Amino acid sequence: MSHQQALLIKGRRLYRQGQPALAISSFLAGIEESLDLSENETIYWIELAHLFRETGQVERSLTLNQYGLQLAGDDAYLICATRLGLAADLWLLNKKDSALKMIQQVLDNPALYSCAYLLERLSQLYSLQEEWQLALGLLEKAIILYQTEPAAMAGCGLALLKLDAKMVISAESLDRAKLLNNVEVLKKHMHHLPRSSREIHIELGRAYQRLEQFAESVEYFSKALQLPTKTTKTSRPRRLAAVEYKLRQMTSEIEIELLREKNVAQHQQVQELENVTFRDEHSGLHNARYLEMRWPVLLDQAQSETLCLLSLGIDHFASIREVFGSEFAYIAYHQVARILQIHTPVHAVLVCSGLGSFSLAIPAINKIKIEQITLNIHQDIAKLESTHLPEPLSLSMGGAFFQLGDTAEILHLRADLALFLALRKGAGQLLWEEEEK
Repeated sequence: MSHQQALLIKGRRLYRQGQPALAISSFLAGIEESLDLSENETIYWIELAHLFRETGQVERSLTLNQYGLQLAGDDAYLICATRLGLAADLWLLNKKDSALKMIQQVLDNPALYSCAYLLERLSQLYSLQEEWQLALGLLEKAIILYQTEPAAMAGCGLALLKLDAKMVISAESLDRAKLLNNVEVLKKHMHHLPRSSREIHIELGRAYQRLEQFAESVEYFSKALQLPTKTTKTSRPRRLAAVEYKLRQMTSEIEIELLREKNVAQHQQVQELENVTFRDEHSGLHNARYLEMRWPVLLDQAQSETLCLLSLGIDHFASIREVFGSEFAYIAYHQVARILQIHTPVHAVLVCSGLGSFSLAIPAINKIKIEQITLNIHQDIAKLESTHLPEPLSLSMGGAFFQLGDTAEILHLRADLALFLALRKGAGQLLWEEEEK
């Protein structure tokens, strides 16, 4: 392995481990060394473009990838890598026809199918398009090829669990064996991503929840609560300024055109968010993304008034869907969603957090009033027609009140933990997080 290859691998590993400033240093060192040796530095520009895209600087990423494509020459691997980056940039800039044409050129490139890195990048591109099944399949192939890179296997394992969680909403049945295998891959290599330990424990907890292994789920959620919250610096790494300085000499005319179209694109994005992004297609409720958008205001209000978060789950929903079919399960899901909507207070936020589960954030309310609301919800659910079921439909609930210093993530974890413990006590239970302390 050459020193340049070592710099590339080191930079990728550092980026996976949550150290972007050090990763940038490694990539810049690779560029400088390549220039000194009169060798091709394209791959380092591609990596820097990916970093820019991940931090929301898509126009700058596009410029870098264009520059990389000019440098790639006739190298099939570099051409494929730059086109993957360009396709992602174009898709995010709402130039989807151009992005799809670029993707087709990538798929026709034979270098794609034998390289774990390219397969992982294509998986990320399909994730942008919300093609979860395609993205997951490519990651599984990438992991097989990544056998000598444990940090990459850990990163792909974490991404696999996130993709699997998104697929559960639309999948007809859960592939338990495959999910268990993905869990084991992540557990085996998770120590290579110490800065992502909390996120990994959360995803493992959610995976075991989907598998209905609630003891393991509670264990991982409890461990996640004990781990420190990752803090994000708002300032850019110093080395990033050096990158931007170098990029000024490479700015192309396409940036000017993009600036002209920016207002139109933003307006279109707002409309898309209103109509699609924040709605769950089965229940008609807002989805978890909507609650994420509302958290800053809710947490700000919680500094001066109470804030309660309820995690709610239809009991035995996975079994209902498996035995009676998805169509019946969706009907039951829709009925419960309507009842929840009827009893949701005016200033509260009710969202679908997954198929068969909901989150309800209620500001300025005490426990007695909440318990009255949940009692009314249980009574209305009990009136639903369910004679053809082994047991009547019921809803389990876990609740937690905001505590000083809580983030949205911590409050979610506390409420979810209470829900899982409620599920262990029996159907139709309401359990408060502090009751288990």
